[in-house]
Parts: sequence; C-alpha cells; structure tokens
Amino acid sequence: MNGTRSRLVLAGIAAVALSVQVISVRAQAPAAPAAQAVPRDLKPLLTPRQSEFRLVTARYTQDRNALSGNFLGGTRGRGGAMGPAPGLEPVSPNRIARLERFDLDWQAALARLDTAKLTPAARTDLEALRAAIDANLKQLDAEAASLAQTAPLVPFAPAIVQLAEARIRIEDVNAEKAAGVVTDIAKQVGMVRARLDASLGGPAAPDALKVSKDAALRGAQAVEVLRGGLTEWFGFYNGYDPIFTWWMGMPFKKADAALQAYATFLKEKVATADSTVASTPAGAAPKIPPAPAPRFASVPDLGELLALPQDEMTDIVQRFRGTTGRGGRGGPPAAARDKAFFESWLAALRSLDFDKLSRNAQVDYLYIRKMAEQQIARLGVTLPKDPPRKADNSGITGAARGRQGLIFDLQDELIPYAPEELIALAEKEFAICEVEMKKASRELGLGDDWKRALEQMKEIHPPPGGQVAAVRDLMFEAVDYLRAKDLLTVPAVAAESLHMTMMSPERQLVNPFFLGGSQIIVSYPTDTMEYDLRMQSMRGNNTPFSHATAFHEMIPGHNLVGYIGSRFAGYRPSLGGGSPFYGEGWPLYWELQMYEIGFHDTPQKKIGALFWRMHRCARIIFSLKFHLGDWSPQECVDFLIERVGFERENAAGEVRRSFQGGYGPLYQAAYLLGGLQLRGLRHEIVDTGAMTLKAFHDEVLRQGAMPISLLRLALSPKPLTRTMSIDWKFYEQ
Repeated sequence: MNGTRSRLVLAGIAAVALSVQVISVRAQAPAAPAAQAVPRDLKPLLTPRQSEFRLVTARYTQDRNALSGNFLGGTRGRGGAMGPAPGLEPVSPNRIARLERFDLDWQAALARLDTAKLTPAARTDLEALRAAIDANLKQLDAEAASLAQTAPLVPFAPAIVQLAEARIRIEDVNAEKAAGVVTDIAKQVGMVRARLDASLGGPAAPDALKVSKDAALRGAQAVEVLRGGLTEWFGFYNGYDPIFTWWMGMPFKKADAALQAYATFLKEKVATADSTVASTPAGAAPKIPPAPAPRFASVPDLGELLALPQDEMTDIVQRFRGTTGRGGRGGPPAAARDKAFFESWLAALRSLDFDKLSRNAQVDYLYIRKMAEQQIARLGVTLPKDPPRKADNSGITGAARGRQGLIFDLQDELIPYAPEELIALAEKEFAICEVEMKKASRELGLGDDWKRALEQMKEIHPPPGGQVAAVRDLMFEAVDYLRAKDLLTVPAVAAESLHMTMMSPERQLVNPFFLGGSQIIVSYPTDTMEYDLRMQSMRGNNTPFSHATAFHEMIPGHNLVGYIGSRFAGYRPSLGGGSPFYGEGWPLYWELQMYEIGFHDTPQKKIGALFWRMHRCARIIFSLKFHLGDWSPQECVDFLIERVGFERENAAGEVRRSFQGGYGPLYQAAYLLGGLQLRGLRHEIVDTGAMTLKAFHDEVLRQGAMPISLLRLALSPKPLTRTMSIDWKFYEQ
C-alpha cells in the first residue's frame, strides 16, 4: 500500500533509517562520471572497515517490516517503513502485539551483547538501534491508543481483521460461516452509522454517537483500510472456490457498498459537523499486551552477524562494473570500454597485494581479472545481426540469439561449455530421469510405462477450492523437513511471513505453473475459464507435481533467496548479480537435494519431482536448439508434449514464456545447469569435509547471486592466487 505517513516519525526510528540509508546510498547512488577513469593505484580505493553492526541494523529493520506485513494494515515488502502502512490508521491489535513481542525480544538480545568487543562505530550504531526500538515501542502504545479511540466508529473491525489475517496466514475458510460474518458486518455498519446520524443536527438521541473532526477522519481512514482488507480477502477466493463464490457474492457486495458509503459519510458529514466531545484522559486506553513468545526465536544469532568478514574490494568492484550495490547495472558507455580500458584495469590490479586481501576480496580480484581478459579477447568479434530463426505457424514470437551470441553469454556466466555440449549434458540427465521414472512406475505396478504413470499423477489434484490448503501444507511441510534435518538455517521471520496469492486466468496463458518469491502465486482454474483450459490447469498443477514446486518457489527456494539477499546486501558487492544460474539454480539444486535425501517418499511424489527435472532437461534442449536456429517454436512445443508429457496448452504457454516473456537466451537452461553446478560444488566442499552441509547452504545464500564458479572460489578451502585459472568443468566432477 502506498501513501504518506501522517504522523511524526520518532527520532529513534529516524536513527535506524539513517543507519540503513548509509548502506542504501552506498548501494544505490548512481556512479559518478569519474568512475569511468581507471585509477593506476587501487590501494586508496580499498573500502575502509565499516561498522560490524550494519547487518544487524538491516536485519532488525527488514524483519520488523516483514512481520508488519503479516497483518491487516501493515506494510508489505522486505524493507522500508517500520510502522503501519504509511498514512493509514492502525486496525489490527494482533499486529501491535506481535511487533511488541519482536521489539522486546530484540531489546533483550541487544542487552546481552558484550559492548567492549565492538568497535566505536558499532557501539554508536548499537545505541541508535536501542533508541529506535524504544521509540518503536512507544509508537506501538500510541497506535494502541489510536485504535481504542476509533474502535467505537468501527465495531465491525474485529470481524474483518479476523477474516483478512486468517487469509494472510492461509488458514482454511468456512464459506457458509464467513457469509454470515460478512452479512453481519453490513448490519453493524448500518447501526453505527445510525448512531452517528442521530447526533447530527437537533437534539441527540440517547444512543447517539458524537465524535470530533479528527476522530471522524481517522475513522474514515480505518474504514478504508478495513474495506481494502475485506476486498483482498474476497478476491483471493472468489472464482477459484465454487462454494465460497456461491455463498459470498451477495453478502460481500452489500458489505463493500456499506463500507464505501460509510467512509464517505464520516468524511463528508461527521467530520464537517466537528462535534464537541470530551477528550479521553491520557493513559485511559487499555494497553495491548505483547504476543506470546514464538516457537522459533525471531532474533538471529547476533554474534554470527557481527563476526562476518568485510569485503574491502566493494568500491573497486562497483567502479569496475560502473554500478553500485548488489545487482546494479550501468557503467561507462560501450565506447569507453575499449581494449585500453580493460588493459588499464589489469594493470591497476597489480597495484594490490593479493595475498593480503580477505577471501571475498580475492574472489573480487579474480572476477575483475577474468572479466577484463575475457572482454579483451572478445574485442573485434562481431555478432551476426538477426541470427536465423526457424519459422513456423505457431504464432510464438521471439528472436534467436545465434551460436556466437550463446557462447558470449555462457562466457559471461563462466560456463566453459559450448551449446552443443550442454545439449548432450541435458540428454544424459534426461536418460537418468527416465531410469528413475521407470523405477517409480514399477512401484505402481505399471512396469516401465512411466508415461502412463505420469498420466495417473495428473488425475491427483484437489477439488475446486482445495488448492490453497494443498499448497499451503506443502510449503510448511518443506520448512518442517529442513528444520528436522538441520539442512540450513530457516529464519523464523521468513517462515512466519509466507504469503500466497492466486494467478489470474490471463497470466496462466503465459505461465501455467506456480511462481514464487515474496509470495507464492498459485495457478488454478477459475469459473471464467473454458472447460478444456480448466482441466489442463488442474492436470498440470496436480498434487504430485506441486510437491516439488512449493519449496522451489518459497523456502528454501526463491522466497528464502530474496529474504537473505536483502538482509545481506552489505556483505559483499555484486559479481554479476542478475545471474539466473544462481537465481534459478539454487531452487533447482534443492529439487536435486530433496530427491536424493528422500523428501519424496512415495512413487507418486517421485514421479512428480522427476517430471520437473525432465522439464529442466527439456528446457536446456529446446531453448538452445531454438537459439541455434535448429528448432521452431512449434517443434519446442511438440517436444515438451511428446518427450516430457506436458499438456498441450501448458507446453505452448511454457514455450511462449521462454521466447517472448522477456527472459535472456540462457534463462531456461540456467535452472538445471545452475543446480548441477551447485551440486558439484557441494561434492567438492561438503563431501570432502571442508564444511558442514548446513554451513555450506548458509554461506551460499549469504554470498548472493553470482556465477557459481565464483562461489566455488569463495567457499573452497584451497588458497587462491592472482594468476590462477577459474574455469571449472563442473559436470565432469
């Protein structure tokens, strides 16, 4: 939600905001023109030691904001303001209680720190954070008082808050009962409006309700927040859940109209009347007690955050890339990046004592060296204009990249393989999947006919209205499994803040399957879709398939990557931050890992997981063949249907998304290739005893998006040298 905060931001909040802004400005300010010049001596550009408290401050700020978004009226997202949605009245006592518990837990954790071990800068940041938490607790008390003052104007608020927040938590809904609640909301609106109306003009009735202009305007704001929450709740289920749709159409329409008219009435009638009312005595509002302590601690290991090493090459990497931050783009114009530019950078690197750099800084050094050498070798090579694309009548558009373009793209990702070698790799992986598919098919009594087994899986899907609960349970099953096996650190706030929305029918034409990130976006047919499309959507999003999709999209997949990435943005600079080989390879790696360790414990679940792995093999094959000019889009569609077992509409949507969805030429190949790279890296690091599996996973997430070859350098126990080769034939490992 957008808007301008109407209240004064307290000094303590500003202190934390300033601390975060220091990091943010460093990470987002545009590169100065001087950054185009290559310095001869890089030593003066080495980043001075920063406050070790910077990551702690960022963690508190972003975690508190994430928790706020779990309640009606709270901010959504991973950063920004820490109060209710800017400019809106607080409406949820649950939000106030949860944030108070969070602040008290952080207060206690900070009190346990040994300040004598902190640098002066960190002690300053610690005091700023303490002041901010104190201010936030006072702000929560003020919000509780404000909520109490507007409560008489919104007696229906608890009912709406309960509905909306149950949806945010993805709890089951009883449509018949909810229809009664919504019907009663409309009645309560009418009753409170009648009481207010009775106070306007003439002698007041005994039960008349008088409020001041300020209270009326704040009440109107609260009504708008509540109406928005009820609308979002209704839209989530309507059309996807036939029972909900049948029960809720009329009650919601009446309640929505009543709320809209009531907000207008408060602003235009009650506020303008500006009745004189007795002021509420200070401290008269009841205090909202903090929520009970959560099962898993919301405060991370602060000692671990404080002890993380710092990267002194941050500013130098950003200068070389012509960007700032963890994933920024920009830099000198292409004309400025000539041979002299890159040769000057290679010479400048020699001004640094490589052996005295930190490990992450050494990786930065090798990254700059490799990119400069690669660009020098590439200068003078011209890519063919408009590489040939095999035409057809499918109507699927998109330009081919061409073989040389693919080679350049692979070099940028430090993938030392030709496109044809990657297609052969994918065929080999496909054969492995077929062997596993046959094993699972035999367990079902179907012999080696795995395609028949696959067709049976497509018939296993929840009834209309049941997909929400099914996907929710799969998300939390994965979280529980990760914790039970101690496979990686699952932050409590991340697991507490998993949200869901439903994908529109229009969007399903382009992406027939789930998407994920800050929330999971679930594909399932609505009552507006044609019969054939409904059946293909249900068959394509069946329960065995979903078992390997939910955790890919959320934890430990995309959702956790986003959560950790935003909180460790100050840990190290971006080294090609937009790499899909990391962004998609990490969730795919977990598909491989979860299969290997037995998460899929039935033949049905195994077939669902193997379908997706075949899908990733197929993506390498059809996307590279298309960009090489060997296959038309229609041949890609047919391949998915015949070789992998896709539904026709789902196959067309997949190919359409691949070539006209704004993705780079290597994006579809990056899923499995990135996953295989990470699996190969795990063999090198974990299987040799250099790191535990949990420590390996945690550090991969902290390092952030970059070519996996560079992750290998960062995690390897072997010494690095300034002249070493960083090429890595990961598949042979």
